[in-house]
Order: sequence, then structure tokens, then C-alpha cells
Amino acid sequence: MNLRRRYWALAASAVFTIAGLSSCKDYSPDEPFPDVYTQTLFVASNNQIVYAIDPISPNDKWKWKFPVEGEVQATPLLYNKNVYIATLSGNLYRVDAQYGKVQSNRNFGEPIAGTPIVRDGVLFVAAGSKLYALDPGSLGDIPTITPYDIGGQIIASPTTHNIPGQESKAIFVAGMNNKIAALRPNLSMIWERTPDEAGAFYSSPCVVNDSFLYVGNDNGNVYSFKIQDGSDKWKFPTGGQVRSSPIQIGGNVLVGSNDRYMYSVDSATGLVRWKVLTGDGVQSSPSVFNQYVYFGSFDGNMYCVDIIDGKVKWQMKTFGLIKSSPTIYRGDVYFGSFDKNLYRLDAMDGSQKFVFNVNGQMATSPIIDSLGGAAIPSISGDYRW
Repeated sequence: MNLRRRYWALAASAVFTIAGLSSCKDYSPDEPFPDVYTQTLFVASNNQIVYAIDPISPNDKWKWKFPVEGEVQATPLLYNKNVYIATLSGNLYRVDAQYGKVQSNRNFGEPIAGTPIVRDGVLFVAAGSKLYALDPGSLGDIPTITPYDIGGQIIASPTTHNIPGQESKAIFVAGMNNKIAALRPNLSMIWERTPDEAGAFYSSPCVVNDSFLYVGNDNGNVYSFKIQDGSDKWKFPTGGQVRSSPIQIGGNVLVGSNDRYMYSVDSATGLVRWKVLTGDGVQSSPSVFNQYVYFGSFDGNMYCVDIIDGKVKWQMKTFGLIKSSPTIYRGDVYFGSFDKNLYRLDAMDGSQKFVFNVNGQMATSPIIDSLGGAAIPSISGDYRW
């Protein structure tokens, strides 16, 4: 059964709902907006509504909800008191984080599946096969920067990091045409690379040091490339498509595969350290907290695994497949399920703290404005330790 049909089959079996929610046609809460902006969680789904809720105690209420045109798969981006929301119908919205009011919007005519990023006051957005450099306020093109066309649709989120010898941070982007590229901030090319094996990149590049990047491919390989020129470091074969975005921490490259395993691969040698078998494909990208790895599976479980030896500490079953990548905030794990619920679990024991129904299946992940920063998932391509 292909993945799309599997989504629908599992989603159709979801039976868990929460009563008492208002109609999705009601786009604003009954109560007036608060005068004081507090910590806020933003989450979207395929029901084309973005919710802003209290991440600790939503009490089945939202601060605001904002209707968009098109399904949302990209994690929202928080920047300068605004939330940037991208859709598969090509819309990009800049929404006031406190009141949920649109400030500017643009349609690119091509799907936006990856999370936009901001570097040095420039907003980078991948739409269709092109990476654009935009003014974060107007969402207009920066006149001096020509969009970069990788030649194939971009599903993954771009990311940035230093390349030794370059004057400023490079931008890394990968496409479904099996090409990965490193670009200067003006989107001129530093290098492009196509692996020897046929495939496609759905995975976001992970670049957290000045030497190597890690990225998964639909041909089943996890690649390590040298960020200086894109040449090979190693490749690690799994038994299925790799659409989970790798993260690298403490010598571990952590990544899931559609072969049902979550892997820990040695970052220096490309050899497996451990692997954990789940009941179905793993496209959720892992997050790490207190020496534990958190990830979801299409078997409907959220897993907590010891990063040292791969032993499962706990797992919690939902009523739908989990594609959403977990976000960790103040000792809790937040993620969405295809059962249309957003979950908050205790990171140490997996106990449930709340369930919030969004009336839509969540392939995307939540992001939390902590007022002093943002808690984000690794799928966004901007995950840092």
C-alpha cells in the first residue's frame, strides 16, 4: 500500500475526538483578545486553520485561529513578533503573533512545503523548485537577489551554517530531483551535488558543524557530505525511504526510515550504533532532551529512547499515524497526530498533560513562542543545540 493510501486508511480508523469545539467556520474566539502577550503555541493542520493556544493550559480554548488557503505542512516560523505560515497552495502569510491578524501575504503559484528561515534580516522561502530571498515585512523579492532554481520541487526546509572560507553563512537546500546545493546569501551557487544513486530529497539537511552535513534520501541512504565542496564523507543504507530529517548530537546522527527503524549512526564512521524497531514507517524527525530521543511512527506511537543504547524508555499510543516531529518545551513533548489531536506529554514518563483537538490531521509540527525565544522541531531545518 503506498504512503498516501496508508495515510487515509489509518486516518479513517481514528475514533478519538473531543467534544465541545466550535465550528471551524468561527474564526475568532468569543472573548476579547488579551492586552498582554503571553507564551503561545502555534499549530496548523490540513483543515486550513492555524491555531494559537496557551502551551501549558489551553482549556479547549484558543487565543485566535486564522484561516488560510491550502493545506499546511510546513512548521510556522516565528520572527519579529509575527508568525509566517506557508501552504501547499503557494500562499505565504505574515500574521501578527498576538492578535492573529494578517499583515501581508503573497501567493507564489507553487507549493511551499518546507519551513521558511530568516538570516540577517532576509526571509528565505522555497516555493516549487525555487528558493526566494524576501523582505520579511512586505514579502516582496529583494531586487538585488535572483531566486535560485534547483530544478526540482523542494519539499524539505532550507538551513544555514558557516562554510570555512566563506564571508557569511551559506544556505543549504535539497530538491526532489536528487540535487543538494550550498548557496551564498545572494543565492549564487557555492556547489551543487547529485548522489551517484537515483533518488529524491524529502529530508532537510542537518548542518551543525563547520565540516559535514547529513541528509536522508528516498533511495534509502543517509548521506554525509563535506560542506566545503559537497564531496562524500560516508553513506549509510537503510531499508526504506528516508524522509525524516537527521539531527546530529554528541557523535550520533539520529534519523528515521520507512523500514520502520529509528537509527543512531556514528557521525565519524557512518556505522550504526543502535536501531529501534517500530510498527511502521518513521518519517517524524527526532528531537533530543535530557539524553533521550523522541520521535513518532506511522504505528501511532510517540517513542522515548535512551540516546546511549537505544532502549525504549516509554511509548504512548495515539489513534492515528504520527508524521509530526515533536517539539520539546520545559520538559514536555508536543506533537500532532492524524487522529486530529495535539498532544502534550511529560518527557520523562510519557504521561498525558493535555490533548487539544484541531479538527484536522497534522503532518506539521507545533512551534512555541517562549517570549525569550522559540521552541522548534528538527523538521524545520533550523534546529540547534
